[in-house]
Amino acid sequence: MARRAGPSVRSRRLAFMLRKLRAAAGQSCAEVGGGTGMSSSKISRIETGDSGIYTDDIEKLLDYFEVGRQRRVELLDLARHAEQRGLLRVHGPNLPQDWQTWVDFEAEASALFMYQPLTVPGLLQIAEYAHAIITATGDDMTEDRVDQLVASRMARQGLLTRSRPLTLHAIVEESVLSRPIGEDAALTRQLNHLADAAARPNVTVRVLPTDAGLHSGLNGPFVLMDYDAEASLVLLENKVASLFLDEQEHIDAYTQSWDELLRLAHDEDASVELIRAASARSRR
Repeated sequence: MARRAGPSVRSRRLAFMLRKLRAAAGQSCAEVGGGTGMSSSKISRIETGDSGIYTDDIEKLLDYFEVGRQRRVELLDLARHAEQRGLLRVHGPNLPQDWQTWVDFEAEASALFMYQPLTVPGLLQIAEYAHAIITATGDDMTEDRVDQLVASRMARQGLLTRSRPLTLHAIVEESVLSRPIGEDAALTRQLNHLADAAARPNVTVRVLPTDAGLHSGLNGPFVLMDYDAEASLVLLENKVASLFLDEQEHIDAYTQSWDELLRLAHDEDASVELIRAASARSRR
């Protein structure tokens, strides 16, 4: 895992959204440059984060793409604070939209390193397991909203089977394998799916034994996100907010935690055996 600090997560988010706006318009950098009075090379540098961010340039682009007020305010705020490190997103009433930042960063990643002490990671969940988890943690969320989030989670799993699939490394606590979820047979089906997923060449699943003792993962779940051409990020998520970290010291701290957990976890073959055994027990 290569870890290096790079442009702030805010400037990366802004660059991604500008690329997305141009792609949606079906235009080249030259076409956008011609319509805004900027060179195509400047448009390209803005979209890759290789150019300094000036709000005048961003406003020209937002005018050109006829961006609505709410999105405009968001993108200009990112531009004005592009040098600030870290990004906190507080979940509001429009939860699926609030998660879009995470979904976009996830889709751009080449590899994810996920430590999950309480549940199977979302990218490896089956629909009924996801439905039970979202319902239990959703604070009286409507059934329609739950179904919407389950569908979104299932769609995200396409990252593992796309033409250039995402690489996923997951460490789960052993207690996850025995925690009852949903209907009687749901856990069995989920564990079978988890073991099958671990057989894919781009997925590894490691089980952290209950008797591993005290370790740095006790601070809670985290995700390390790696990129082919950009710096790594760390995601911390809870009920009300998502926090993206981009400082080198934070990346290093969570890399060290991952390495420690990896040393404590069972190897891949032993982990799959434990998952299969837990599935067999859950059928009794």
